[in-house]
Amino acid sequence: MTRSIRPLLVASVLALALGACGDVVSIEPVADYQTWSKLETRGNAPGHEDSIRIIYANAVAGTYVGSGQYPLGTVLVKEVYAQNGDQPGALRYVALMRRLDTAPAGGAIDGGWLFTESETAGGEETNYALCWARCHVSAPYHGAWFDYAKAPPAMSPQPARSRP
Repeated sequence: MTRSIRPLLVASVLALALGACGDVVSIEPVADYQTWSKLETRGNAPGHEDSIRIIYANAVAGTYVGSGQYPLGTVLVKEVYAQNGDQPGALRYVALMRRLDTAPAGGAIDGGWLFTESETAGGEETNYALCWARCHVSAPYHGAWFDYAKAPPAMSPQPARSRP
C-alpha cells in the first residue's frame, strides 16, 4: 500500500467506527408502550439480522395520512428478539423512533426522527445516527417501514401476528 493511500484508508475506517458510536440521550423514557397497538414481524431484516421484531406505535402514529411526514409526537418502539424457532428468544435491544422538532441533549434529529436504542425497556437510551443514513432513509413511509394508520388487523390491541 502506498504512503498516500494509507492515511486516507485509516481516516475512512476511523470515520466509520466513530459513526457507529452513540451518545447517551437525555430524554424521558417511554413508559407504557406495551399497551399501544402493535405488530410482529420476523426473519432477516437489514440491521436486525434473523430476528423477531415486535413494533409498538402510539396513538399519534395512527393519525398518519399515508404521505408526507408522520406527525410530531409519533413514537415507534421496536423490541428486537433473537429467534428461537418460531418464538421470541432473548431480547437483543429496544429501538425507539421519536418524531421531534428539536433534539434532546445527546441526540440528533435525522429525517425528522430521533433514533435511540436501549438494552432494556425503559433503560438508558443511546442515539445512533447510522439508523437513518443506513436504513430508514429508504423506508417508504417517511422513515418508517409500515404505515401504522393503515394496518388495523395487525395493529389492533389484540395479540400480534406475523407479517411476511
